[in-house]
Amino acid sequence: MRLRYLFIITFCLVALVPLALFWKWPYSKVLDYELDEVKEHHLVIAKNLAGAFERYHQDVIGLFDILNPDEDNSKLFELFKSYNFESIVLSSPQGNIKGCLYNYEDKCPTNINNDLLSLVKKTVQKDKVTISTVTQDKSVSKDPILLVVKKYGNDYLVGYLSTKYIVTMGKRVSFGKKGHAAIVDQEGNLMAHPFDSWIEQRKNISKLSVVKKMMSGQTGVEIFYSPALKDDMISGYTSVPNAKWGVMVPQPLYELKNKAEKINTAALFILFLALGLALLITIPLSFLLIKPIERLSELIKSIEKGKVDTKVELAVSNYLPSEIKELKNGFVKMMDKIEENKKHISQLAYIDVHTNLPNRNYFHKLMDKVLEELKQENQKAALVFIDFDGFKGVNDTYGHRAGDELLTLFASRIIEHFSLGCKFEKSCQCDSSELPGIIPARLGGDEFVIMFRNIEDIDALKAEIQDLFDDVFIEYDLYGGVKLKLTGSAGVAIFPKDGETYSKLLKSADTAMYDAKKAGKNTIRFFEAK
Repeated sequence: MRLRYLFIITFCLVALVPLALFWKWPYSKVLDYELDEVKEHHLVIAKNLAGAFERYHQDVIGLFDILNPDEDNSKLFELFKSYNFESIVLSSPQGNIKGCLYNYEDKCPTNINNDLLSLVKKTVQKDKVTISTVTQDKSVSKDPILLVVKKYGNDYLVGYLSTKYIVTMGKRVSFGKKGHAAIVDQEGNLMAHPFDSWIEQRKNISKLSVVKKMMSGQTGVEIFYSPALKDDMISGYTSVPNAKWGVMVPQPLYELKNKAEKINTAALFILFLALGLALLITIPLSFLLIKPIERLSELIKSIEKGKVDTKVELAVSNYLPSEIKELKNGFVKMMDKIEENKKHISQLAYIDVHTNLPNRNYFHKLMDKVLEELKQENQKAALVFIDFDGFKGVNDTYGHRAGDELLTLFASRIIEHFSLGCKFEKSCQCDSSELPGIIPARLGGDEFVIMFRNIEDIDALKAEIQDLFDDVFIEYDLYGGVKLKLTGSAGVAIFPKDGETYSKLLKSADTAMYDAKKAGKNTIRFFEAK
Protein backbone atom coordinates (compact mmCIF):
# COMPACT_ATOMS: atom_id res chain seq x y z
CA MET A 1 0.00 0.00 0.00
CA ARG A 2 1.34 3.41 -0.93
CA LEU A 3 2.09 5.83 1.86
CA ARG A 4 -0.38 8.48 0.67
CA TYR A 5 -3.27 5.99 0.76
CA LEU A 6 -2.18 4.69 4.13
CA PHE A 7 -2.07 8.30 5.30
CA ILE A 8 -5.68 8.94 4.21
CA ILE A 9 -7.00 5.70 5.74
CA THR A 10 -5.11 6.17 8.98
CA PHE A 11 -6.17 9.78 9.31
CA CYS A 12 -9.84 8.86 8.93
CA LEU A 13 -9.58 5.91 11.32
CA VAL A 14 -7.86 8.09 13.90
CA ALA A 15 -10.87 10.39 13.77
CA LEU A 16 -13.63 7.74 13.55
CA VAL A 17 -12.51 4.94 15.87
CA PRO A 18 -12.00 7.10 18.98
CA LEU A 19 -15.42 8.69 18.34
CA ALA A 20 -17.13 5.27 18.27
CA LEU A 21 -15.36 4.02 21.37
CA PHE A 22 -15.26 7.23 23.33
CA TRP A 23 -18.17 6.62 25.70
CA LYS A 24 -16.91 3.12 26.49
CA TRP A 25 -13.41 4.32 27.26
CA PRO A 26 -13.20 5.03 31.01
CA TYR A 27 -10.83 7.39 32.73
CA SER A 28 -8.50 4.58 33.81
CA LYS A 29 -7.90 3.62 30.20
CA VAL A 30 -7.02 7.18 29.34
CA LEU A 31 -4.55 7.24 32.22
CA ASP A 32 -3.06 3.89 31.16
CA TYR A 33 -2.59 5.27 27.68
CA GLU A 34 -0.85 8.36 29.05
CA LEU A 35 1.42 6.19 31.20
CA ASP A 36 2.40 4.00 28.27
CA GLU A 37 3.11 7.00 26.09
CA VAL A 38 5.18 8.70 28.80
CA LYS A 39 7.16 5.52 29.48
CA GLU A 40 8.24 5.34 25.87
CA HIS A 41 8.85 9.11 25.64
CA HIS A 42 10.94 9.35 28.79
CA LEU A 43 12.95 6.26 27.96
CA VAL A 44 13.74 7.59 24.48
CA ILE A 45 14.92 10.90 25.97
CA ALA A 46 17.06 9.04 28.52
CA LYS A 47 18.61 6.88 25.80
CA ASN A 48 19.27 9.89 23.58
CA LEU A 49 20.97 11.71 26.44
CA ALA A 50 22.99 8.60 27.26
CA GLY A 51 24.04 8.35 23.62
CA ALA A 52 25.19 11.98 23.61
CA PHE A 53 27.14 11.47 26.84
CA GLU A 54 28.70 8.26 25.50
CA ARG A 55 29.97 10.14 22.44
CA TYR A 56 31.15 13.00 24.65
CA HIS A 57 32.96 10.52 26.94
CA GLN A 58 34.63 8.80 23.99
CA ASP A 59 35.64 12.13 22.46
CA VAL A 60 37.18 13.31 25.75
CA ILE A 61 39.02 9.99 26.19
CA GLY A 62 40.25 10.04 22.59
CA LEU A 63 41.36 13.68 22.76
CA PHE A 64 43.20 13.17 26.04
CA ASP A 65 44.81 9.96 24.77
CA ILE A 66 46.65 11.79 21.95
CA LEU A 67 48.03 14.38 24.37
CA ASN A 68 51.84 14.08 24.64
CA PRO A 69 53.68 16.20 27.25
CA ASP A 70 56.87 15.95 25.20
CA GLU A 71 55.33 17.57 22.11
CA ASP A 72 53.76 20.90 21.19
CA ASN A 73 50.05 20.49 21.92
CA SER A 74 48.98 24.02 21.00
CA LYS A 75 46.97 22.75 18.03
CA LEU A 76 44.74 20.91 20.48
CA PHE A 77 43.96 23.95 22.64
CA GLU A 78 40.77 24.88 20.80
CA LEU A 79 39.54 21.30 21.20
CA PHE A 80 40.36 21.33 24.92
CA LYS A 81 38.43 24.58 25.24
CA SER A 82 35.44 23.26 23.26
CA TYR A 83 35.23 20.21 25.54
CA ASN A 84 35.36 22.47 28.65
CA PHE A 85 38.78 21.48 29.98
CA GLU A 86 39.75 24.01 32.66
CA SER A 87 43.35 22.85 32.92
CA ILE A 88 45.68 19.94 32.08
CA VAL A 89 48.77 19.29 34.17
CA LEU A 90 51.59 16.78 34.57
CA SER A 91 51.84 15.80 38.23
CA SER A 92 54.32 13.78 40.25
CA PRO A 93 53.01 10.94 42.45
CA GLN A 94 53.27 13.39 45.39
CA GLY A 95 50.95 15.93 43.74
CA ASN A 96 53.63 18.40 42.66
CA ILE A 97 52.85 20.05 39.31
CA LYS A 98 55.68 19.45 36.85
CA GLY A 99 54.11 21.24 33.97
CA CYS A 100 50.92 22.94 32.85
CA LEU A 101 50.07 21.63 29.38
CA TYR A 102 46.87 23.67 29.00
CA ASN A 103 44.91 26.17 31.04
CA TYR A 104 41.80 28.22 30.48
CA GLU A 105 41.85 31.79 31.79
CA ASP A 106 45.14 31.17 33.66
CA LYS A 107 43.56 28.73 36.10
CA CYS A 108 46.39 26.21 36.15
CA PRO A 109 46.74 24.73 39.70
CA THR A 110 50.06 24.95 41.51
CA ASN A 111 49.65 21.56 43.16
CA ILE A 112 47.11 18.76 43.60
CA ASN A 113 45.68 18.57 47.11
CA ASN A 114 45.62 15.29 48.99
CA ASP A 115 41.91 14.59 48.36
CA LEU A 116 42.22 15.08 44.61
CA LEU A 117 45.50 13.15 44.53
CA SER A 118 43.81 10.21 46.26
CA LEU A 119 41.01 10.38 43.68
CA VAL A 120 43.58 10.46 40.86
CA LYS A 121 45.32 7.34 42.20
CA LYS A 122 41.97 5.63 42.74
CA THR A 123 40.86 6.42 39.18
CA VAL A 124 44.02 5.86 37.12
CA GLN A 125 44.44 2.61 35.21
CA LYS A 126 47.52 1.32 33.43
CA ASP A 127 47.75 2.21 29.71
CA LYS A 128 44.22 3.68 29.75
CA VAL A 129 42.59 7.10 30.01
CA THR A 130 39.93 7.13 32.74
CA ILE A 131 37.53 9.70 34.20
CA SER A 132 36.92 10.07 37.93
CA THR A 133 33.74 10.61 39.89
CA VAL A 134 32.56 14.20 40.16
CA THR A 135 34.63 16.34 42.55
CA GLN A 136 35.57 19.98 43.10
CA ASP A 137 38.65 22.19 43.17
CA LYS A 138 37.65 25.81 43.65
CA SER A 139 41.18 26.98 42.88
CA VAL A 140 40.51 25.93 39.28
CA SER A 141 36.73 26.09 38.88
CA LYS A 142 33.78 27.18 40.99
CA ASP A 143 31.73 24.42 39.36
CA PRO A 144 32.09 20.68 39.96
CA ILE A 145 34.67 18.94 37.79
CA LEU A 146 35.71 15.51 36.58
CA LEU A 147 39.35 14.42 36.60
CA VAL A 148 40.57 12.90 33.35
CA VAL A 149 43.69 10.90 34.24
CA LYS A 150 46.36 8.91 32.47
CA LYS A 151 49.56 7.32 33.69
CA TYR A 152 52.66 8.87 32.12
CA GLY A 153 55.75 7.02 33.26
CA ASN A 154 55.84 7.46 37.03
CA ASP A 155 53.80 10.65 36.77
CA TYR A 156 50.15 11.45 36.10
CA LEU A 157 48.52 13.44 33.34
CA VAL A 158 45.51 15.10 34.98
CA GLY A 159 42.81 17.04 33.15
CA TYR A 160 40.33 19.20 35.05
CA LEU A 161 37.12 18.75 33.04
CA SER A 162 34.19 21.06 33.77
CA THR A 163 30.74 19.46 34.02
CA LYS A 164 29.14 22.43 32.20
CA TYR A 165 28.28 20.31 29.15
CA ILE A 166 26.58 17.66 31.30
CA VAL A 167 24.66 20.28 33.28
CA THR A 168 23.61 22.12 30.11
CA MET A 169 22.41 18.96 28.41
CA GLY A 170 20.48 17.97 31.53
CA LYS A 171 18.73 21.31 31.83
CA ARG A 172 17.62 21.20 28.20
CA VAL A 173 15.22 18.45 29.22
CA SER A 174 12.13 20.12 30.61
CA PHE A 175 8.49 19.22 30.03
CA GLY A 176 5.22 19.50 31.88
CA LYS A 177 5.62 21.49 35.07
CA LYS A 178 8.30 19.45 36.77
CA GLY A 179 9.54 16.94 34.21
CA HIS A 180 13.33 17.00 34.14
CA ALA A 181 16.54 15.00 33.72
CA ALA A 182 19.03 13.89 36.37
CA ILE A 183 22.52 12.57 35.61
CA VAL A 184 24.72 10.79 38.17
CA ASP A 185 28.31 9.61 38.07
CA GLN A 186 29.49 6.05 38.61
CA GLU A 187 28.92 6.29 42.39
CA GLY A 188 25.52 7.96 42.30
CA ASN A 189 26.68 11.56 42.82
CA LEU A 190 24.56 14.14 40.99
CA MET A 191 26.20 15.91 38.07
CA ALA A 192 23.01 17.47 36.60
CA HIS A 193 19.65 18.22 38.25
CA PRO A 194 17.05 21.04 38.37
CA PHE A 195 18.28 21.91 41.88
CA ASP A 196 21.57 23.81 41.47
CA SER A 197 22.35 23.35 45.15
CA TRP A 198 22.25 19.57 44.70
CA ILE A 199 24.68 19.86 41.79
CA GLU A 200 27.03 22.03 43.85
CA GLN A 201 26.85 19.58 46.78
CA ARG A 202 27.31 16.61 44.40
CA LYS A 203 24.46 15.05 46.34
CA ASN A 204 24.59 11.28 46.45
CA ILE A 205 21.26 9.62 45.56
CA SER A 206 22.55 6.09 45.15
CA LYS A 207 20.03 4.77 47.70
CA LEU A 208 17.14 5.34 45.28
CA SER A 209 16.15 2.07 43.64
CA VAL A 210 16.13 3.62 40.18
CA VAL A 211 19.69 4.91 40.69
CA LYS A 212 20.85 1.48 41.85
CA LYS A 213 19.52 0.02 38.61
CA MET A 214 21.25 2.67 36.52
CA MET A 215 24.55 2.05 38.31
CA SER A 216 24.23 -1.66 37.59
CA GLY A 217 23.85 -0.90 33.87
CA GLN A 218 20.11 -1.54 33.56
CA THR A 219 17.65 0.28 31.28
CA GLY A 220 13.91 0.63 31.78
CA VAL A 221 11.02 2.57 33.32
CA GLU A 222 10.19 2.74 37.04
CA ILE A 223 7.80 4.51 39.39
CA PHE A 224 9.49 5.73 42.59
CA TYR A 225 9.14 8.34 45.33
CA SER A 226 11.30 11.46 44.91
CA PRO A 227 12.52 13.14 48.14
CA ALA A 228 13.34 16.23 46.07
CA LEU A 229 9.83 16.81 44.69
CA LYS A 230 8.02 14.91 47.47
CA ASP A 231 5.86 13.00 45.04
CA ASP A 232 5.65 9.74 43.09
CA MET A 233 7.55 9.97 39.84
CA ILE A 234 7.59 7.91 36.66
CA SER A 235 11.03 7.79 35.09
CA GLY A 236 12.81 6.35 32.10
CA TYR A 237 16.36 5.44 33.01
CA THR A 238 19.49 4.00 31.44
CA SER A 239 23.27 4.05 31.79
CA VAL A 240 26.19 5.45 29.81
CA PRO A 241 28.11 2.19 29.20
CA ASN A 242 31.82 3.17 29.15
CA ALA A 243 31.48 6.14 31.51
CA LYS A 244 29.20 4.12 33.86
CA TRP A 245 27.09 7.24 34.46
CA GLY A 246 23.35 7.07 34.97
CA VAL A 247 20.65 9.07 33.15
CA MET A 248 17.03 9.28 34.24
CA VAL A 249 14.11 11.39 33.01
CA PRO A 250 11.38 11.58 35.71
CA GLN A 251 7.99 13.33 35.75
CA PRO A 252 5.43 13.60 38.58
CA LEU A 253 2.55 11.14 38.24
CA TYR A 254 -0.05 13.76 39.15
CA GLU A 255 0.75 15.66 35.92
CA LEU A 256 -0.31 12.61 33.94
CA LYS A 257 -3.49 12.22 35.97
CA ASN A 258 -4.42 15.86 35.39
CA LYS A 259 -3.71 15.50 31.70
CA ALA A 260 -5.88 12.38 31.49
CA GLU A 261 -8.79 14.22 33.12
CA LYS A 262 -8.52 17.09 30.67
CA ILE A 263 -8.34 14.70 27.75
CA ASN A 264 -11.44 12.86 28.98
CA THR A 265 -13.38 16.14 29.16
CA ALA A 266 -12.30 17.71 25.89
CA ALA A 267 -11.93 14.63 23.70
CA LEU A 268 -15.57 14.47 22.52
CA PHE A 269 -15.62 18.02 21.20
CA ILE A 270 -12.20 17.68 19.57
CA LEU A 271 -13.02 14.37 17.91
CA PHE A 272 -16.25 15.65 16.34
CA LEU A 273 -14.38 18.62 15.00
CA ALA A 274 -11.53 16.41 13.80
CA LEU A 275 -13.93 14.11 11.96
CA GLY A 276 -15.29 16.97 9.88
CA LEU A 277 -11.90 18.42 9.14
CA ALA A 278 -10.33 15.04 8.34
CA LEU A 279 -12.34 14.42 5.20
CA LEU A 280 -11.93 18.03 4.11
CA ILE A 281 -8.16 18.25 4.25
CA THR A 282 -6.76 14.73 4.27
CA ILE A 283 -6.83 13.89 0.57
CA PRO A 284 -5.16 17.05 -0.87
CA LEU A 285 -2.83 17.34 2.08
CA SER A 286 -1.66 13.74 1.81
CA PHE A 287 -0.55 14.19 -1.81
CA LEU A 288 1.12 17.47 -0.99
CA LEU A 289 3.04 16.21 2.04
CA ILE A 290 3.89 12.66 1.10
CA LYS A 291 5.50 13.30 -2.28
CA PRO A 292 8.72 14.96 -1.00
CA ILE A 293 8.93 12.41 1.81
CA GLU A 294 8.70 9.56 -0.71
CA ARG A 295 11.47 11.20 -2.75
CA LEU A 296 13.59 11.55 0.36
CA SER A 297 13.01 7.87 1.16
CA GLU A 298 14.16 6.91 -2.35
CA LEU A 299 17.33 8.93 -1.93
CA ILE A 300 18.08 7.35 1.44
CA LYS A 301 17.67 3.87 -0.05
CA SER A 302 20.06 4.80 -2.86
CA ILE A 303 22.62 6.00 -0.34
CA GLU A 304 22.18 2.81 1.71
CA LYS A 305 23.04 0.80 -1.40
CA GLY A 306 26.36 2.61 -1.64
CA LYS A 307 25.43 5.25 -4.19
CA VAL A 308 27.16 7.97 -2.20
CA ASP A 309 27.38 10.25 -5.24
CA THR A 310 23.59 10.40 -5.55
CA LYS A 311 22.64 13.97 -6.41
CA VAL A 312 20.11 15.25 -3.95
CA GLU A 313 17.22 16.89 -5.77
CA LEU A 314 14.05 17.43 -3.76
CA ALA A 315 11.63 19.71 -5.55
CA VAL A 316 9.14 21.16 -3.07
CA SER A 317 6.01 23.21 -3.59
CA ASN A 318 5.76 26.77 -2.36
CA TYR A 319 2.60 25.73 -0.55
CA LEU A 320 4.35 23.22 1.66
CA PRO A 321 4.91 24.01 5.35
CA SER A 322 8.30 25.48 6.18
CA GLU A 323 9.21 22.32 8.13
CA ILE A 324 9.11 20.23 4.94
CA LYS A 325 11.27 22.80 3.17
CA GLU A 326 13.64 22.85 6.13
CA LEU A 327 13.76 19.05 6.04
CA LYS A 328 14.76 19.17 2.39
CA ASN A 329 17.35 21.91 2.92
CA GLY A 330 18.68 20.19 6.03
CA PHE A 331 19.06 16.88 4.23
CA VAL A 332 20.90 18.51 1.33
CA LYS A 333 23.21 20.36 3.71
CA MET A 334 23.77 17.19 5.69
CA MET A 335 24.85 15.25 2.59
CA ASP A 336 27.12 18.10 1.49
CA LYS A 337 28.64 18.25 4.96
CA ILE A 338 29.17 14.47 5.04
CA GLU A 339 31.02 14.61 1.72
CA GLU A 340 33.05 17.58 2.89
CA ASN A 341 33.95 15.85 6.16
CA LYS A 342 34.90 12.63 4.34
CA LYS A 343 37.30 14.55 2.11
CA HIS A 344 38.74 16.45 5.05
CA ILE A 345 39.20 13.31 7.15
CA SER A 346 40.87 11.55 4.22
CA GLN A 347 43.20 14.51 3.80
CA LEU A 348 44.15 14.51 7.50
CA ALA A 349 44.55 10.73 7.59
CA TYR A 350 46.80 10.29 4.56
CA ILE A 351 48.26 13.60 3.39
CA ASP A 352 50.77 15.88 5.11
CA VAL A 353 49.15 19.30 5.52
CA HIS A 354 52.28 21.33 4.68
CA THR A 355 53.50 19.46 1.61
CA ASN A 356 50.47 17.64 0.12
CA LEU A 357 52.68 14.53 0.08
CA PRO A 358 51.80 11.21 1.73
CA ASN A 359 52.41 11.33 5.49
CA ARG A 360 54.32 8.77 7.54
CA ASN A 361 51.39 6.39 8.15
CA TYR A 362 50.07 6.53 4.59
CA PHE A 363 53.55 6.00 3.11
CA HIS A 364 54.05 2.98 5.37
CA LYS A 365 50.81 1.43 4.10
CA LEU A 366 51.73 2.19 0.50
CA MET A 367 55.17 0.61 0.93
CA ASP A 368 53.70 -2.57 2.41
CA LYS A 369 51.66 -2.96 -0.80
CA VAL A 370 54.48 -1.96 -3.14
CA LEU A 371 57.17 -4.14 -1.53
CA GLU A 372 54.88 -7.17 -1.52
CA GLU A 373 54.26 -6.69 -5.24
CA LEU A 374 57.97 -6.16 -5.96
CA LYS A 375 58.83 -9.28 -4.01
CA GLN A 376 56.36 -11.35 -6.05
CA GLU A 377 57.72 -9.94 -9.34
CA ASN A 378 61.38 -10.24 -8.20
CA GLN A 379 61.96 -6.53 -8.87
CA LYS A 380 64.41 -4.15 -7.21
CA ALA A 381 63.61 -0.80 -5.66
CA ALA A 382 65.42 1.98 -3.83
CA LEU A 383 64.42 4.02 -0.80
CA VAL A 384 66.06 7.45 -0.52
CA PHE A 385 66.06 9.10 2.93
CA ILE A 386 66.62 12.88 2.71
CA ASP A 387 67.31 15.18 5.65
CA PHE A 388 67.98 18.93 5.47
CA ASP A 389 71.31 20.27 6.72
CA GLY A 390 70.76 22.73 9.56
CA PHE A 391 66.97 22.94 9.38
CA LYS A 392 66.69 23.68 13.10
CA GLY A 393 68.70 26.82 12.50
CA VAL A 394 66.11 27.97 9.94
CA ASN A 395 63.30 27.79 12.51
CA ASP A 396 65.45 29.35 15.24
CA THR A 397 66.69 32.19 13.01
CA TYR A 398 63.71 32.97 10.77
CA GLY A 399 60.80 31.44 12.65
CA HIS A 400 58.54 28.45 12.08
CA ARG A 401 56.59 30.24 9.35
CA ALA A 402 59.72 30.37 7.23
CA GLY A 403 60.46 26.74 8.06
CA ASP A 404 56.97 25.62 7.03
CA GLU A 405 57.20 27.62 3.81
CA LEU A 406 60.57 26.03 3.03
CA LEU A 407 59.07 22.54 3.50
CA THR A 408 56.18 23.43 1.17
CA LEU A 409 58.44 24.84 -1.54
CA PHE A 410 60.82 21.89 -1.27
CA ALA A 411 57.96 19.40 -1.71
CA SER A 412 56.65 21.40 -4.69
CA ARG A 413 60.08 21.16 -6.31
CA ILE A 414 60.08 17.38 -5.85
CA ILE A 415 56.61 17.03 -7.40
CA GLU A 416 57.60 19.31 -10.29
CA HIS A 417 60.94 17.56 -10.81
CA PHE A 418 59.30 14.16 -11.23
CA SER A 419 56.22 15.61 -13.03
CA LEU A 420 53.90 14.13 -10.43
CA GLY A 421 50.47 15.62 -11.07
CA CYS A 422 48.86 13.26 -8.52
CA LYS A 423 47.97 14.82 -5.17
CA PHE A 424 48.15 11.39 -3.48
CA GLU A 425 44.60 11.75 -2.13
CA LYS A 426 43.49 8.18 -2.91
CA SER A 427 42.83 5.76 -0.12
CA CYS A 428 45.56 3.30 0.84
CA GLN A 429 43.15 0.62 -0.39
CA CYS A 430 43.93 1.52 -3.99
CA ASP A 431 45.75 -0.91 -6.30
CA SER A 432 49.50 -0.27 -6.20
CA SER A 433 49.52 -0.35 -10.01
CA GLU A 434 47.73 3.01 -9.90
CA LEU A 435 50.65 4.63 -8.06
CA PRO A 436 53.45 6.47 -9.88
CA GLY A 437 56.85 4.81 -10.29
CA ILE A 438 58.39 7.36 -7.93
CA ILE A 439 56.61 7.99 -4.63
CA PRO A 440 57.79 10.83 -2.37
CA ALA A 441 56.56 11.37 1.22
CA ARG A 442 57.24 13.46 4.30
CA LEU A 443 57.94 11.48 7.46
CA GLY A 444 57.97 14.53 9.72
CA GLY A 445 60.10 17.57 10.48
CA ASP A 446 62.64 17.95 7.67
CA GLU A 447 62.75 14.21 6.87
CA PHE A 448 61.61 13.14 3.40
CA VAL A 449 61.71 9.76 1.67
CA ILE A 450 61.40 8.80 -1.99
CA MET A 451 60.68 5.29 -3.29
CA PHE A 452 62.05 4.43 -6.74
CA ARG A 453 60.26 1.34 -8.06
CA ASN A 454 61.59 -1.28 -10.48
CA ILE A 455 65.15 0.02 -10.72
CA GLU A 456 67.67 -1.82 -12.89
CA ASP A 457 70.80 0.31 -13.13
CA ILE A 458 72.42 1.60 -9.91
CA ASP A 459 74.56 4.13 -11.81
CA ALA A 460 71.44 5.52 -13.49
CA LEU A 461 69.79 5.73 -10.06
CA LYS A 462 72.78 7.67 -8.68
CA ALA A 463 72.57 10.09 -11.57
CA GLU A 464 68.82 10.53 -11.10
CA ILE A 465 69.23 11.27 -7.38
CA GLN A 466 72.04 13.74 -8.14
CA ASP A 467 69.80 15.47 -10.71
CA LEU A 468 67.14 15.74 -8.04
CA PHE A 469 69.66 17.26 -5.59
CA ASP A 470 70.74 19.81 -8.19
CA ASP A 471 67.10 20.80 -8.71
CA VAL A 472 65.80 20.94 -5.12
CA PHE A 473 68.79 22.03 -3.07
CA ILE A 474 68.93 25.56 -4.35
CA GLU A 475 68.36 29.06 -3.01
CA TYR A 476 64.75 29.65 -1.88
CA ASP A 477 62.93 32.98 -1.54
CA LEU A 478 60.95 32.87 1.70
CA TYR A 479 58.47 35.12 3.45
CA GLY A 480 59.83 38.48 4.61
CA GLY A 481 62.48 38.73 1.90
CA VAL A 482 64.53 35.86 3.32
CA LYS A 483 66.81 34.15 0.82
CA LEU A 484 68.11 30.79 1.96
CA LYS A 485 70.50 28.34 0.26
CA LEU A 486 69.26 24.88 1.23
CA THR A 487 71.45 21.77 1.36
CA GLY A 488 70.69 18.26 2.44
CA SER A 489 72.06 14.77 2.91
CA ALA A 490 70.63 11.53 1.57
CA GLY A 491 70.96 7.85 2.33
CA VAL A 492 69.96 5.16 -0.16
CA ALA A 493 68.91 1.59 0.62
CA ILE A 494 68.26 -1.04 -2.08
CA PHE A 495 65.39 -3.52 -1.90
CA PRO A 496 65.70 -6.40 -1.21
CA LYS A 497 69.47 -6.34 -0.59
CA ASP A 498 69.37 -3.83 2.29
CA GLY A 499 66.00 -4.88 3.69
CA GLU A 500 63.01 -6.97 2.67
CA THR A 501 60.54 -5.06 4.85
CA TYR A 502 59.72 -1.38 4.95
CA SER A 503 60.99 -0.99 8.52
CA LYS A 504 64.35 -2.63 7.71
CA LEU A 505 64.69 -0.72 4.46
CA LEU A 506 63.93 2.59 6.20
CA LYS A 507 66.47 1.85 8.92
CA SER A 508 69.15 1.09 6.33
CA ALA A 509 68.41 4.29 4.40
CA ASP A 510 68.47 6.27 7.66
CA THR A 511 71.87 4.78 8.55
CA ALA A 512 73.22 5.69 5.12
CA MET A 513 71.90 9.25 5.53
CA TYR A 514 73.83 9.69 8.77
CA ASP A 515 76.95 8.38 7.02
CA ALA A 516 76.37 11.11 4.43
CA LYS A 517 76.19 13.76 7.15
CA LYS A 518 79.38 12.45 8.74
CA ALA A 519 81.06 12.68 5.34
CA GLY A 520 80.53 16.43 5.28
CA LYS A 521 76.82 16.90 4.57
CA ASN A 522 75.22 17.79 1.21
CA THR A 523 76.23 14.34 -0.01
CA ILE A 524 74.62 11.05 -1.02
CA ARG A 525 75.64 7.69 0.45
CA PHE A 526 74.42 4.17 -0.29
CA PHE A 527 73.96 1.78 2.61
CA GLU A 528 76.93 -0.45 3.36
CA ALA A 529 76.53 -3.31 5.83
CA LYS A 530 79.09 -3.19 8.64
